Amino acid sequence: MNIFKKIYYFFQGILIKIFPSLGYKSVVDTQISVYNRIKKARPELPENEVLNKLIISRIKAPPRVTSKEEEYDHYKPLLNNPNKTIEDVIWEIIFYENLKSRTNEFLKKKIPPKEIIRWTLEVRQYIKGSVNKAKRVYD
Repeated sequence: MNIFKKIYYFFQGILIKIFPSLGYKSVVDTQISVYNRIKKARPELPENEVLNKLIISRIKAPPRVTSKEEEYDHYKPLLNNPNKTIEDVIWEIIFYENLKSRTNEFLKKKIPPKEIIRWTLEVRQYIKGSVNKAKRVYD
């Protein structure tokens, strides 16, 4: 890893420690906000189309962890799934940006699978709670 990446990850780690909302919680809250804006702007759209627009907006938005093509390839099965939920979409975004795209980093750092599983459960619980909270506000 070159020096610039090390510096980048160092500052990213510090920012997340100082501002925890810059981590996965920020992604969850942002995606719920974008989802609500899409629904408000286009109430006639079926749920699946709203979710597809959410996915496409994420592919187009920086910061990007890989190329647009790689991101599209990752999200393509989800885009084609007519039974997806907002929780599924948000989880896939977090999974891709925080786990799948960083597999080599985890292997190099020898992060125990138990820690990744614990983090995964924490994230899924936060997604579910945030979506339920947002639904109560808009119902």
